[in-house]
Amino acid sequence: MSTNSIISIQELLKGRGRNKEFDQADPKRIKFFNHSTEVRNDCIISNDYEGWPIYKLYQEQPAKFLEWQSEQQPITMKDTDFIVVFIAEGHYESRFIGVFKNCGPSHPTTHGSFYYDLKEVSGFEILKERVVIDWGKAQGFYQWWHKTKEVIRIEQKSRTDGIPMFTRYEDVKLSYKQLKTVVKDKEWQSKLNCQNCVYVILDKKNGKQYVGVTYKDVNSSKKNGILSRWTEYADSGHGNNKKLVELLKKEGISYAEKNFQWSILETLSLNVTQKVATDREKLYKEKLGTREHGYNGN
Repeated sequence: MSTNSIISIQELLKGRGRNKEFDQADPKRIKFFNHSTEVRNDCIISNDYEGWPIYKLYQEQPAKFLEWQSEQQPITMKDTDFIVVFIAEGHYESRFIGVFKNCGPSHPTTHGSFYYDLKEVSGFEILKERVVIDWGKAQGFYQWWHKTKEVIRIEQKSRTDGIPMFTRYEDVKLSYKQLKTVVKDKEWQSKLNCQNCVYVILDKKNGKQYVGVTYKDVNSSKKNGILSRWTEYADSGHGNNKKLVELLKKEGISYAEKNFQWSILETLSLNVTQKVATDREKLYKEKLGTREHGYNGN
């Protein structure tokens, strides 16, 4: 991948629990579509929308966009269960707008085309219109899934309820106020409840850090995953970590509100063993020097 790449679109969309059916889909039956033209005079909506740029159609007439997109040649849709759809911007950039399941053709239209029942699948709403990829030069209208597409930009877009948007675990960066909010949010709960992790708490005032880890406690009835542990931090600010308890006892909870930041260093599987998890935690403590220069006491 290039130095400007953040992650591939394949890594961002598949295998992250966004949509179970898509995660389990055969990669050989997934295509990328990149819409880059205007509405032509030979399609099913041409009477009213001929000459419209596709992005304008998508933004102003979404139902008509879906109708327009559903008209495809059989050769284009052959051996295709899902399409990942983009709209071209500039020379090589393309913006992600959704994942659609191909439920098959329903009736013929014109010039040998058919109207396909393309249903948008859920789980990708948070990424819609925010992820921009490098489509590449002279790559054609569609590509198969195996053709790596690099993400070059993920644009910020605030939710209307003020809760930070979840994009991927590596992007998590939460203040104490945000932490208290996201552990009660259903979308965030679903993400934090299906992974364990090595995490770091940064004291932005002095640069000190605390490294911790989450893993399955076989002797506890508590739910597994990041959510359980981070809810403890949301409730107290310190999560019963000795040095953080001492700090907040002295400075008050307002210190955590002003200065603490939670981030994820590495995700771990939901069933990770204690030994594997604590070994990863130890490695990060050594890398960051959090015993000698931070808040880790052991």
